[in-house]
Amino acid sequence: MSTIQQLREQWINPSDVSTILMVIGGDVVQNAFAQGTGQLYTPVCFSFGCVAYAFITLVNIIGDGRLLPRPDYPVKVFNLESGYARENKNWVVGRLLRDIEAQVSRERPLQDGTGIRISVFEAMENDNKPTQFSWSFVHVIGAFATLLQLAVSAIPIALDRQWGIMFITVVGTLLIQIAGLLPQWRAEKLPNRQRAKDCYALTSGNGSTDIVVIIGRGLCLNLEEMSASQSPRVNRPWEKFQRLSREIDPEKTETLPRRDSQIRMARTFRGLPLGFRLTQFTCWTLSILWLLLLVNVAASTDYTWCILAVGALGMFQNAWLAAVELPPAKRNMPLWHCETIMTHKVMDGLMDFDVTYGRGVPLMEEFFPGRLRQEEVEWWSGNTRPHDQLRMRNPKRGIPRSVQPARPTSTLDPSVRRQMSWTDNKRPDSLEHVNYEPSTRWDTLRTVDRSRKGSTFDKVREVNDSVGDAGNNPQRKQDAQSVDDERPEEQQTVDETDAENDADSPFSDPVTERPSRVRVAFSKDVISDSNYEQRARESTRCPPWA
Repeated sequence: MSTIQQLREQWINPSDVSTILMVIGGDVVQNAFAQGTGQLYTPVCFSFGCVAYAFITLVNIIGDGRLLPRPDYPVKVFNLESGYARENKNWVVGRLLRDIEAQVSRERPLQDGTGIRISVFEAMENDNKPTQFSWSFVHVIGAFATLLQLAVSAIPIALDRQWGIMFITVVGTLLIQIAGLLPQWRAEKLPNRQRAKDCYALTSGNGSTDIVVIIGRGLCLNLEEMSASQSPRVNRPWEKFQRLSREIDPEKTETLPRRDSQIRMARTFRGLPLGFRLTQFTCWTLSILWLLLLVNVAASTDYTWCILAVGALGMFQNAWLAAVELPPAKRNMPLWHCETIMTHKVMDGLMDFDVTYGRGVPLMEEFFPGRLRQEEVEWWSGNTRPHDQLRMRNPKRGIPRSVQPARPTSTLDPSVRRQMSWTDNKRPDSLEHVNYEPSTRWDTLRTVDRSRKGSTFDKVREVNDSVGDAGNNPQRKQDAQSVDDERPEEQQTVDETDAENDADSPFSDPVTERPSRVRVAFSKDVISDSNYEQRARESTRCPPWA
């Protein structure tokens, strides 16, 4: 037989190709599972790579015990209430930042010369239960692709009454649905604490041009807990499941429950959570069944184009599902886009964010870990005049928010909160202020306990020790008070009536200093400011939840 005849026969009825393709692309199937699991139906189709995925999962279960893949997008999570930062270890948090950045880039693209883009969101009400996800368009597309696969696999039955390819497709689809029903997917994708009040910032780290800020207001998933990504071998990820955990009596236990505990304990079997044992048993069983199914695929010598079409259709659907963008609402965290701050210089953007929301210090320490200029040190210490005057000399840098009229930081009316989506273009007219108390007092934590790490202001001490901090150096404090005494009284405080009258003005008095929200000494000694709380309440530039 000549080479041309061999190639002709191979293209007429390919042999052994489908068997080889079944063991390629397991990582794509794993990402598709991570994207689509959470409901009764998993929108993952039978495709090439399912056999490879089964053994990848088996190796992970024996190893670290996780089903979710490792993060494929770098994220650093900041708690702007406490100031702590941690590297993300959760696949979902990485995809959350990736999808939000993509959406913001389409709505507010970066211009030439833009140094930083800070997108601020508010968390909204989530109607799902602690272990439940919403239906979305990916489920519709997955169901349509599965039906199309079944239709293609029915062609040999209609032509020659051969049901082998239909059998392979049906069995492969059932095995995929069994793998998607494992409760461990939801245990890893959702935290126990889903009503966080903290304010979070997500960014790729120093050098990134995007920062996503999420104001929790008691409606946000705890991103700190998610980024820690605790192992499913421990009890905590299973506490939110009613059937896989049991209530405990704190009075009868020998140890005190955690502050964030749900007063539940995971049911165990041979020392490990029952849900994890279920995952182990299922993965071992599925690996054996996929191996047996692979033998049946190799035995199908007729109508191999049909099995190739079924596998190719599932492969493309899984590739699309693994990479598709999902809105935060489909990840149980609906968000409202408040505003986007874009500035020419990174420091200017962080300052504008701090003026409006009072949570800019952790981000400043991340993006500027080295020395700061003298006017920047004074700005973060409360004396905003030198830096703002220098900034207004350059038209590209824009007008500082510290000299503009106060911007309200309102929350959505609860009556319309559930009807809104992060992609809506119009904000409702019904707004109201709420009395929001953060979980931690920022100023108390930042001034009382400075032992957690060296302050950024400590790093600029060698620049000019004689300059000092106007709020903490006694000599500088006395000089600042003498300057304030010489200044007219109406320029020392911002009257609410005057602020309302000047609402139409493009900017207010450029020399008016705002009260310092960050009082950090060059040493660990803290000098208290008895009038700080009163001045902070009187300032119209402090948000109501600060």
